[in-house]
This record gives sequence, structure tokens and C-alpha cells, in this order.
Amino acid sequence: MLGIGISKYNSSNGCTTASTPAIAATTAGPSFDTEKISQLIQSKIDPARIKANLIQFTATPHMAGTDANAGVADSIVAKWTAAGLENVHKVEYNVLLSYPPDAANPNYMSIEDSNGKVIYKSEGVSPAIVANEQNNKDAAVQWLAFSANGNVTGDVIYCGHATDREFQWLQTSGISVKNKIALIRYGGTFRADKVALAQKHGAIAAILYSDPAEVAPNGIQEGDVYPNTVYMPAHAVQRGTLYLGNGDVRTPLYPSKPNLWKSGSVEQARQNGDLPSIPVIPISYSSAMELFSRLDGPAAPRFMQGGLNITYNIGPSLKGNLKTRVTVSGHFEERKIQNVIGYVTGAEEPERYVILGNHYDAWTYGAMDPNAGTAVLAEVARATVQVMNETSWRPARSLMFAAWDAEEYGLVGSTEFVEEFAEVLTRRAVAYLNMDCLKGNETIYVQSSPSLQDQAVLAAKNVQNPRKDEIAANRTTVYDTWIALMKDIEYPGVPNIPIPMGGSDQKNFLDYLGIPSVNFAWIDMDKHYTYPLYHTLYETEFTSEHLMDVDRFSVHRAIGRYWIEIAVQLADAPTIPYSLFTLSTKLAYDYIPSLAGSIQSLNMTTYTADGYQQLLNMVSTASNLRSLCHRLELDSMPRSVDPLIRSRRNDKLINFERCFVNPRGTPDDVTARHVLFSTSKTDSYAGSVMQQVYKVLDDMVDATNAQLPALGNELANQISIVHNSLLCAMSVLADQI
Repeated sequence: MLGIGISKYNSSNGCTTASTPAIAATTAGPSFDTEKISQLIQSKIDPARIKANLIQFTATPHMAGTDANAGVADSIVAKWTAAGLENVHKVEYNVLLSYPPDAANPNYMSIEDSNGKVIYKSEGVSPAIVANEQNNKDAAVQWLAFSANGNVTGDVIYCGHATDREFQWLQTSGISVKNKIALIRYGGTFRADKVALAQKHGAIAAILYSDPAEVAPNGIQEGDVYPNTVYMPAHAVQRGTLYLGNGDVRTPLYPSKPNLWKSGSVEQARQNGDLPSIPVIPISYSSAMELFSRLDGPAAPRFMQGGLNITYNIGPSLKGNLKTRVTVSGHFEERKIQNVIGYVTGAEEPERYVILGNHYDAWTYGAMDPNAGTAVLAEVARATVQVMNETSWRPARSLMFAAWDAEEYGLVGSTEFVEEFAEVLTRRAVAYLNMDCLKGNETIYVQSSPSLQDQAVLAAKNVQNPRKDEIAANRTTVYDTWIALMKDIEYPGVPNIPIPMGGSDQKNFLDYLGIPSVNFAWIDMDKHYTYPLYHTLYETEFTSEHLMDVDRFSVHRAIGRYWIEIAVQLADAPTIPYSLFTLSTKLAYDYIPSLAGSIQSLNMTTYTADGYQQLLNMVSTASNLRSLCHRLELDSMPRSVDPLIRSRRNDKLINFERCFVNPRGTPDDVTARHVLFSTSKTDSYAGSVMQQVYKVLDDMVDATNAQLPALGNELANQISIVHNSLLCAMSVLADQI
């Protein structure tokens, strides 16, 4: 067992207690207390204005690259400018996007007899339920971006959630997906990963549906689902992208500007596996029932059964010698996308940015994903500038407000921005704070880089609980409900805070540039995976006001309060309030011991000995790093210290974080550069720690004896890469080398 001879909680305040910087004066003008300023901004955030913003931003469907979405960008520019943000401007790119057929000729799944007679045909479009909000028929088309076009007929294999577990069961049971249509259930992993795995196993098409077990667990009768509850109605579908990459498919690693060469192509992306080469369609669970009611073959195991009132059979045949047809048509177009950027310029270190980011493009109306965040961010900007005007306060470091375009297609807008301004952001960005969507109203859910976790917790303690029932239960702050529902058993007093994952715009800031990031949302604990109406036609203001945030947009206001609370603390503290001690403690007492256990569990000492020795070498470095970080945190710098001295400290803190970026990336992905934190390769919605090291261990499990020596060497190499990042971190904290 690996161990380090320092107590996990050997700190004056404990490693998991949020450290409150001693902040007494502002950077310009009269003396201000940062927390009082933050509370004042919080008090100015008006839920009625947020509601008005949301109504404006979600008046029409607005997919990226459309005139409607350009109109939303113009509205953001107007609101931010009127609020008083500085240098509000657009940053534009020309990118290749995918678009659906029109509502008159939608994609569909059909069941046909041997003569081609159609027995059943899926809706193709979702019906309007709240007609005054959902009257755009093209928005109702059921489709998935970047699907291959095709007209495929064949037998069907039910693949459950289409993870390795399901495909291993199918293989063990002697059931092949090859040359079959894969019927796949949403949930658990990213839809594009599901389709990629089905294609890898030989599927000729894929059908995705949302199962009532996740999206309508109380029943599928009218009173159980939308518009009476937040649960998915019978004819709804989840839209989304099937792109496994990020950014414009034609310009990997550099921005898609008009005068730059486009080296990639759709065909190349399909060959690389970033895009599917089979037709894929989403259907409703009503249409899925038509398949399951006819699907023959053995019954699926218990873990693959679902919420429809029928036994889920595997297939491949349909009763009565019926066949299934999948018909998909769509098209690619180069379109202009527009990120919107605005600033509150810092008074002391204006070149350093704390970035508040949210995307604004939506598959349909976007009232939860993403425009709950868009509406809140506009109000946060207004309230912040109002307080600045009333008090003459200005943060020490700049606040950058960012509204990203084309996130839904594959983080396109933020990726292009990161690629264009990589050098500037690497040197200047303090933190990236992302809010994507409103998923519920019960509690905050936070993903955070370890060095920002203390600030994430502290901010929650400084924001009033938006729930009256929680306040009545003496849980008066956002933190109180959060810790009650998501306690971390390893770290007392701290909620469970996973590392930021893929699936939203924080990905490239953290994984590619090494910028510490926070991604947060409000959620419901009893919902599976995500909220049931995710990416459906029914993400409208009605749903927000009457089903999700029923107490006069109090949750939206809490989102804004939390966002600005953490942003102001990071922007106005005398020195950047990273908790490097928390990061180094997790390294020493979590990440490294877990890796040691995984290596030992392989029981391959002959091949893992060198790697294990490299890990032992890293143990002493991790211990020394932890001690150094502890001393640094104890050596606080009040605002009375010379600004140049504090600026040098901030240089060290920022460079510390960048040490964990390997500029070469990994052998499989040159964009996955963070050696500690990255997006999972099997689920793009999930995060992973030291993924490249664990990938080698996974490869060793399936390797032949002839392959094991080389993999053993690679294990030692990958652990050394991580170790080198720790050595780098120690060196940047020193004054001399």
C-alpha cells in the first residue's frame, strides 16, 4: 500500500475547508470588502429580468448557423452592451454543420411486410403540445446531427444502453449485431459513443430511443408526463450530435477562419471514427413500443429490461417475417457561427481573465439547455455593472463574459476560440466557469478542478437557498442542501465534486489548455442521467416557469448568484485563491494510491515492475509537492502587499496549473493534453483521471504475451509523464531553478 507520511488533514483549516482570503481593500478607489461587494451584486440579480431574457432568447428555435440563432447573438450583444460591459464583440468562424430534412419529408423508421407494405411508420416530427410555443414544424423534425444518409432495411437487435457490458453479453450469448439494425436506449453514455460501438460491432444502422424507465418512471399516461409533469411524453425524442470530435471537422487543431486552409473532410472524419458512417435516427418510446411488441428472439437479461409494459426481447427477427427500415436524409453546409465576448476590465491585473461561459445555440427552443444560462448571464452582467456604477468598485482581474455558438454540434464555437487564442488564454486565463443548462430545482451539482473546489464550496455557503422548503428545514444556503444530498465520504464537510467532464464548453479550456474549470447546474436527484425533456421540442419557457422553476425563477436567480459569487472571489482576491493543497492532497492520497492498487490487481509483476517503480518514485515527489503547497497557502498575501509582488505570486499559481499539460497530447488524441484530467474515451459525458496510464493497464488485460513487454515499458513511460508534471509544478513555485 502506498502512503505518504503526512496526515490527510494536516492543515490549519483542514484540506477540504474552503480558504477565505483576507480581503480588505479594492484595487482602485475607496476600500471595499470583496464578499460585501459580491453580496451586493447578488442582491441586484432580478428574477423578473431573467424571465424576460429567457422569453426573448427562446422565442424561436435557433440551431447554430441559422438566421434565428444569429438573431439571438444580436440580442446578447444588445443586452450586454446596454448593461455596460466593455468591448462587446463577436468572434466569427465559418464551419461545416449538419442540418435535417424539412418537416414535409422527415426521417423515419418503418415496419414493413415481405411485400414492402408499411405496417407502421414513426412520426418523423414531434407534435406541438403547448401550441403557442411549439408551432415551428421544422423544429419538430426528429433527427440526429452528422448521421450518414441512407435507406436501410434489415433485422433488429436490441442492444440496451449499447455499452461494453451489453455487447459483451450479446457476444457471450452468441448474438451478433453484424449486418443488423441496432436498437439502442439512451442513458448512461454519450449517444455518439453508443453509435460508434454499434458500428464497431457491424451494425448497418442505429435507432435510438428514450426509455420510460428513465424519462417517465411514474407511468406514461397523460397525467404522468408533459405538460402536466417534467417527464417525457410518448411522442418526444432527444435530438443531438453524433460527432465524437470537437470543433469544425475540417480544421483540427487550428481555427476555422475564412482564409485558412481546411485540411479535413467529412469523409476523413468518418474514416477516423469521429463521425458515423451508418444512418442513425431517434424515435419516441411510442414508436419503440411498436418494435418491441413485434421483436422475437430470447428475452433480454434483467439489466436490459425497461419501463414499457412488455418483455424486451433481443431479436433479430420480427414476428410475422416483418422487416425494419431506417430512412435518413440530411445535408451539410458551411455556415457562419458567432461567439460573443464582453468584459469587465480589471483595475489591477486587467490582462488576467476569469471567464464566465455559456453557449446559446439550441436544437429547438432551448429554455433549459442552454438559454437558462444565457438569460442568467445577461442579468449577472447587468447587476455587476450596476454595482460598479453605484460603488466605484472594480475587480482586480478582468471578468470575461462568453456566449458560445454551435456547442450542440460538438463544442464548435468554444473549440475554435480556444484554438485561435490558445497562447493568450494559456498565459492569462485564471479560471473558466461554465453553466450549460437547468436540469432541475432540487440542488446544485458542481464539477470542479481540485484547485477550485474550495472556492466552489465557499461560494455555495455564501448563496441563499432558493427553496423555501429547504430554508424551513434549516438548510438556508445552497451548500446546506448540496452537502445533505451529495456528501463526500472521503472528505468530511465537502460535497461530492467530480472533475469536469466532456459534454460542454469547459472541456477544451481544461483538457487542452490546463485552465482550472468549474461546470455547474441545478439538478433533481431522482432523475436518471439528465432531465427527461432534454433536447426535445418541449424545452420552452412554459416548462421553465410552470414545471422546473415554479417559485418565480428563484432557482435561476440562485444560479446567477452562485456564478458571480465564485467569479468575484477569483477575480478580486489579493492573490488568485487556488487551493493547490487540495489538488496535491488528492494526488497523494487518492489518485496515486488508486493507481497503485490497479497495478497490483493485474498480478503481472514481471511486466509492471518498472511502472510500479516509477510510481514509487512519484510518491516522494507528491509528498514534497503537498508540503510546498501547504506552506504556500499559509503564506497569504493581503492587499497591502505591493501589487507587483502579488502579481509574481499569481504568475506562479497560473504556471503551476499549466504544468499538467503535455503539449504532445496522447498517442491516440493530440487534443487530450491534460495528464491528470480528461474526457473519458468510452463516454464523452464522463471525466477521467490519468486516463492514458489506465488505458495502458486496460490494454495489458487484453494483450498477448508478446505484447506485454512493450506495454510494460509504455506503462512506465506514461507514469513518468505524470511524474514530470509534478516536478514542473514544484519548480514553478520556486523563485530559482
